[in-house]
Amino acid sequence: MKKRVFVVDDEPKIGDLFSNVLERDGYSVETFMNPLDMLDRLGDETQRPDVILADMMLPDLSGVELLEVLEDRGVSVPVIIMTAHSSVQTAVEAMQHGAFHYLQKPVNLEEMRALLKKALEMHDVQRELKTIKDKQRAAYPIDGILGESNAVVKVRETIDTLSEAPSTTVMFSGETGTGKNLAAKTLHYNSPRSKKAFTEINCAALPDNLLEAELFGYEKGAFTDARDSKQGLIEVADGGSLFLDEIDSMSMALQAKLLSFLESRTFRRLGGVEDMSVDVRVLCATNAKLEESVQEGEFRKDLYFRINVVNVHLPPLRQMGDDVLIIAQSMIEQFNKDMGASVEGFTEGAREKLLQHEWPGNVRELRNVLERAMIFTEGPRIQASDLTLSTPEQGDAIYLMGNAFQFPLGRSLKDLERAYIRRTLEENDSSYADIADSLGISKKTLWDKRKRYNLDEVVDR
Repeated sequence: MKKRVFVVDDEPKIGDLFSNVLERDGYSVETFMNPLDMLDRLGDETQRPDVILADMMLPDLSGVELLEVLEDRGVSVPVIIMTAHSSVQTAVEAMQHGAFHYLQKPVNLEEMRALLKKALEMHDVQRELKTIKDKQRAAYPIDGILGESNAVVKVRETIDTLSEAPSTTVMFSGETGTGKNLAAKTLHYNSPRSKKAFTEINCAALPDNLLEAELFGYEKGAFTDARDSKQGLIEVADGGSLFLDEIDSMSMALQAKLLSFLESRTFRRLGGVEDMSVDVRVLCATNAKLEESVQEGEFRKDLYFRINVVNVHLPPLRQMGDDVLIIAQSMIEQFNKDMGASVEGFTEGAREKLLQHEWPGNVRELRNVLERAMIFTEGPRIQASDLTLSTPEQGDAIYLMGNAFQFPLGRSLKDLERAYIRRTLEENDSSYADIADSLGISKKTLWDKRKRYNLDEVVDR
């Protein structure tokens, strides 16, 4: 399809010249002597141009005023301004109002051809990015956070409210696999920041020095391998959202630097001397209990209060009741599309098995279980035998029977201790001090055992 060019100039000879030249180059060209006529033509969205060439001095509207009208109408088309009164001030004014570039009259045709090519390339990139952004927004609707339990309804309502407060820092808390990343993306793509980047990093995935470089960027020569300057994720996210997953893994030194940025919204690249300002919404996530980390001196109190403006807690799957079945059915429908399958759902036995399982890995574990079941099931519905779930013997090797525990012989005392502490933490809403007292150990001992047995991964306290 030919690229469409609109030429706006009150001199007929200019319009005729450009039309002849550009049509020979393979463009589809429409000329207008009055900018108001061109604006009327833009009412038909199917006939909008790919680029506009407009004179600076026009009847009824100047070139700058035309740019302002296009912006007000949300018309995203590159505009090249032509002026016989070329000056730095004229060019700067046009560029400040959104012009792609400017040409000085009499126009050099080769220069015009080159600018048109660049403008069209930029327009194609912008159109492709818009398509991607539209798909991303469509992929993260607020009602895409599935479930009808009170906890899930509250999560959706909170995200809906926060979408209208695009500068508020938000903390997402919850166990591993509860969907904190999904909730953060949903908030971003339903807010005014959705047109800009959603940038994320897992703070636990990088050593401290690399994490600092990734976040703040660096100048050439800042360290041994810094052969070129590089933008940090904070810069990349300008105008959008920065998602810091597992923020509790960040060192105290880097926490101080992050706090300074959050207070001033300015920072310096590593090795840099220039303060840089950005407009970024910071979203954080953790599966740890940051209040406890603050008490233990492992997380800065001032940073905790700065990032915990609003806390959105994602409930574990075992506390969501029948929501497990709602989420599972949605996953089946998605797997059907991805695999070209036609599984209808679950047998009654499979539904009961899904409801009775504790799901220590939460939604992530559920997805893995269902993906495997979809591959191996032979009937129209998934049966209980198709669901391969972790058993107590594979995990803590413990069963809860009322208020009593049943633990199989042949396991070590270490396994028993881990299982007992885990179950106590899961079933008790009291403070750590009270839980430690009920276990007959000190609070510090309970903290050490929780870390030793890696219970942060399955217990959100």
